[in-house]
Amino acid sequence: MQEKIDLNKAKRGLLIALLIGVLAIGLIIALTFNKRTIEALIAINVTYLALATAAILMSWIFSSLPFLILTRVVKKPINFISAVYVYLGGSFFGFITPFGSALIPTQIFVLTRDGLTPGQATAVASSRATISSWLFAALGLTIFMSFRSTLPGSFSTSVLIAIIVVAVVWSLLTLFFITRPEQAKRMVSRFFKVRIISRYVRQEVLDRVKDRIFSEIDYLSTNLRDLFSPANAPAIFVVFIAEVFAWLALFAVLPLVMLGFGISSNLGQIFLRLLILFSLAPASPTPGGSGVIEIALAGLLFNLVPASVIGLIVLVWRTLTYYLTIVAGGIVVTRLITKAALGGRENKKSSDSCHGTRS
Repeated sequence: MQEKIDLNKAKRGLLIALLIGVLAIGLIIALTFNKRTIEALIAINVTYLALATAAILMSWIFSSLPFLILTRVVKKPINFISAVYVYLGGSFFGFITPFGSALIPTQIFVLTRDGLTPGQATAVASSRATISSWLFAALGLTIFMSFRSTLPGSFSTSVLIAIIVVAVVWSLLTLFFITRPEQAKRMVSRFFKVRIISRYVRQEVLDRVKDRIFSEIDYLSTNLRDLFSPANAPAIFVVFIAEVFAWLALFAVLPLVMLGFGISSNLGQIFLRLLILFSLAPASPTPGGSGVIEIALAGLLFNLVPASVIGLIVLVWRTLTYYLTIVAGGIVVTRLITKAALGGRENKKSSDSCHGTRS
């Protein structure tokens, strides 16, 4: 991902995500459709839908700010538009790959296009993910302690444990690269000594790749250590606050959509169920959680809203929180590819010109 964007993989993932998502939403609407569904659609309050759209845009802005701030900490500042590109470009690939596996690699790729070294880009992207996991764990704990009585205790406890585990794992990985770079190198060395690898790959190639990885581990360790140093505590705090507002804006979309259909419900219950939904999303094997998220949301809404509008709410919410981001991210990725192609042509012309001058 650091070297190029795999267009074939992107197209395949996008097609699968759209196909599964459309089928799931279509099935939900078909199962919940009746006369009241049409009445609700006619009476929809577009003001609340506009507010929900504004909330999504605000979540994009606040989710982009950490990249703006953290690149300044590593002394390779990017502008706000570039930060938005990092967020939306990463989200595009994260939304069309299983388990969101391409999210951070794409963010790293876009950051390196903005002049950061791979080590700096990895430090920025992983630090942002770490801080976001801290915030999500704190948010989960707050919501769980406030509204745990709304769901069966064992299920709620499992969700809370899963959230905390994710936050702890991310934090330990970050701490590992900060404090144990030499141990990380030894792990890489042991990997390259595996018989099947040494048998089919030439030793000089292995040595070259290993040296490159060692160099990046050093860069990553240095930059993570700098990022989380006491001197940068104010910047880390601002990033944390930005993540708070990003998640609050995202959480606000569903209640605003429900109000658009004339439905008000207990805000605590909505937030708790959204917390469960967002916690389960990364574990979905389908690209972007397509199918799983739609069905899970329908189930979580079942006793909160009339059955006749569940399909409509799922459709509007998923369009705003998922498909709108895919469209925006797709535009960003297209621009990046076009810019890279133009840059490649210019470099080729320059190279040809130099060869012609020498000859």
